[in-house]
Amino acid sequence: MVESELVQLVFGFVTTASVVFGVAMGLMQLRDMKRTRETELETRQAQLLMQLYSIYDTRDFLEDYGKTSYVMEYTDLADWNKKYGPINNLRDYASWARVGRFFDGVGILVKKGLIDPSLVTELMREVIIYNWERVKPWVTEQRSVGSNPHVWENYEYLYGEIRKRTPETAPLERIMTALKETSQKEQ
Repeated sequence: MVESELVQLVFGFVTTASVVFGVAMGLMQLRDMKRTRETELETRQAQLLMQLYSIYDTRDFLEDYGKTSYVMEYTDLADWNKKYGPINNLRDYASWARVGRFFDGVGILVKKGLIDPSLVTELMREVIIYNWERVKPWVTEQRSVGSNPHVWENYEYLYGEIRKRTPETAPLERIMTALKETSQKEQ
């Protein structure tokens, strides 16, 4: 009788140890799966960001960015339409639209959590800040006249996320003043 109780006790201990071991193995597998998913997500985000960067770093995009950020000047929406609108100046309009739509698309990806905003901040911080500050009056007026009440709202969201992370970035006015002063000194 004592022998059968000892066998049952050993059997119970082995069963309990097996269950504990199985649970421990399951938890380790779950942890490994979580790490694998996190790594895959980071890899996908990096790939997506680099695809965007391959557009961002082209001569065409950089020329469009430079034109919209530093060259185009206008007093209001009517002046902008006269100088750069699609009817009067399709080439400049295409530059304007390409840059705004690109950053609006990046804003959607950040808002949906498909790209980490800190990655975008590290890679494109000043470019987004300077361009948004340059186009904001146009966006505000477009929205106020009702022609496009949601124009580039994801671009504005992206700007806000970047500003939260880098409030110390110099404002556009200071950059524009420095560029003009440098150009005048060279002439």
